[in-house]
Amino acid sequence: MKVALYARVSTRDKNQDPEVQLMELRKYCQENGMEITREYIDHASANDFVRRTAWKQLLVDASARKFRGLLVWKLDRAFRDITVATSSVKMLRNAGIDFIVTTVPVLSVQGPAGDLMFNIYAAFAQFEKDTIIERVNAGLSRAKAKGKAFGRPRKAIDFNKVLEAHEIACSRVNRITKENQGYSETARILSEQTGLRITAGWVYNRLKAGN
Repeated sequence: MKVALYARVSTRDKNQDPEVQLMELRKYCQENGMEITREYIDHASANDFVRRTAWKQLLVDASARKFRGLLVWKLDRAFRDITVATSSVKMLRNAGIDFIVTTVPVLSVQGPAGDLMFNIYAAFAQFEKDTIIERVNAGLSRAKAKGKAFGRPRKAIDFNKVLEAHEIACSRVNRITKENQGYSETARILSEQTGLRITAGWVYNRLKAGN
């Protein structure tokens, strides 16, 4: 089956690397005998559809049926809003295109059962976004109350602290899921501990650099 890959990273963090997502997507395609026709990459927030030019081109190509499947690493890479998610996937399916989230294969199921599971996960993606914002803001408030200085570089975070957070994160992540999901949990832990906005891409690059 001919498929397209979609990866998105936020412009707020220059350390995010779409390659983290694309590596997993390519591996999934190789393991499942899928032919990659094109990779679409956006550097924008999930709800910024003005700057998500690759996503707009993807929809144009989808209407022209240039591929039969669309793969994303996690649902929130494509959507953070349940209304947008539902309407977009409906459009893709009407064009005969499967929407596949590689970390949640059940979402590729067609029919009422697939629609139900998709709506549940889309709701969780929106909930996760709102919760992260709430937690980060709470962390900033705690840091400010304790007299911590804002704006200090994330590189100042001790590497051992990053390792410790990653070990905790990996112990929490379900073993049947992709290992890279541990980066998101690590980022969440560090964000709460430091009051800084830490992303999965930054954690990945820091661990890869080893310092």
